[in-house]
Amino acid sequence: MTAVGLLGILLALLAFPLAAVHRTPARVTLFTAAFVAHIVTTVVYYFYSQTTSADTVLYYYDPYEMFELPMRPGTAFLVHMVQTMKAWIGGTYLDYFMIFQAIGFWGIVFLMRTVEEIHVELQVPQGRLAYIMLFLPGIYFWTSAIGKDAPLFFGCAAAVWASMRLRSRFLLFAFAILVMMLFRPHIALAALVALAATAFLDRRSRGYVKVLLFIVAIGGAGAVAGTVETALNVNVASVESVGEFFSRQAEVTQQVGGTTQVQGSFPVRLFSLLARPFFFDAQGLFGLIASFENILILTMLGTIARRFGDSVKLFRGVFFLRFGLIFTIVVTLLLAMVYYNVGLGLRQKMMFMPGLIAFYTGLLAYGRAGQRSAQLQAYADERLAADPIGA
Repeated sequence: MTAVGLLGILLALLAFPLAAVHRTPARVTLFTAAFVAHIVTTVVYYFYSQTTSADTVLYYYDPYEMFELPMRPGTAFLVHMVQTMKAWIGGTYLDYFMIFQAIGFWGIVFLMRTVEEIHVELQVPQGRLAYIMLFLPGIYFWTSAIGKDAPLFFGCAAAVWASMRLRSRFLLFAFAILVMMLFRPHIALAALVALAATAFLDRRSRGYVKVLLFIVAIGGAGAVAGTVETALNVNVASVESVGEFFSRQAEVTQQVGGTTQVQGSFPVRLFSLLARPFFFDAQGLFGLIASFENILILTMLGTIARRFGDSVKLFRGVFFLRFGLIFTIVVTLLLAMVYYNVGLGLRQKMMFMPGLIAFYTGLLAYGRAGQRSAQLQAYADERLAADPIGA
């Protein structure tokens, strides 16, 4: 590892000031544990990529000479990004793992800060489950390597945290949308659609604020739609074009082989996205770890459904939790529509984890606060007074 890799480690450490509202010994320990876990996971992924086919080779070595092709959002942009950095500052294969892990680690820190702020605002201690959610193995594994996963997790986590105080964090939200647009523009479109829906359903913000936010979100969605069309070769304004796109994806499903291939109806693909592998189809140690992680994901979804009344109250009363849940639903549905491979699903579903974890931990904290209806009312009123846009 050269100075470039050390720069990546330093960039990750620079997230420390953001990691906690109150810099207590417990929060410092939490940050340190997350940082060490992420660095160790990065090294594990690096050695894993030496013996297994990995997309990281495509981005670092560019065997298909994509750098010579026009730059466009997605894989081509990432190849151009890495090859340009190599031309400017050099760096080894491991160095770029360290650079990208820094991006992913910032996303983890945004998630840590979101979870802490939820508990601080509700004035309850952070429970054990809320800590466990911050150490899901998939989050650390998929955000530690050269690729699109680290920047996308960063963008999604930053957008959720920014939505807690949208008026004061709007520039961060816009930057998060830009990051999503560069790597997977349809996810940026999903975030803006979720923001528009969140604003439209908000009953507490002032009318002009709601209309302004809705217009900004729809305008942004329209601008991003052009990038989506370029990246995916689909006209999002045409039902026929969108239908043809999903038909092409269905053909990919038929053509892709391997033991992790998934075929079937949309409900089958949706369930596979959320729950596979699940022990009986797990392959090796990584498959078993992913199976345990899927239990936690299903537990989160089950808790949200079981406590339906509280979930509805939080959805109606708290702006950023409504955004987080809508964003989670929209991204999940999009991923399920084009889902065809278990390994792909394991990577891509990390994009909806920040929104899901935020809503789930908010639900847990709300339950711990007691006096549910009165507590929620006071919480929503306080947020509205502090920030009408992000109430």
